[in-house]
Amino acid sequence: MSISIVAKSNVANRIQSRTIEAESEKESNEVMVLCPACKTFETVWFNKGELIQNRKFTQYGSHIYHDCGSNFPCRLYMTT
Repeated sequence: MSISIVAKSNVANRIQSRTIEAESEKESNEVMVLCPACKTFETVWFNKGELIQNRKFTQYGSHIYHDCGSNFPCRLYMTT
């Protein structure tokens, strides 16, 4: 009985690792951005972790800022 549990566990681990690999291979990701200052809520795109050039949002390090002049970084929401 313990062998079947190990086998099921190995299959689940392989499926999970393939899912993670598929996610990391994506060229671009769609993310919803909310500015905490002016409450702008828009969709932006990332390519390999970098914000795709955009007129309204700028990326500084790991933070995204809206061009409204806010000193606070925007909140990011992943889409499914």
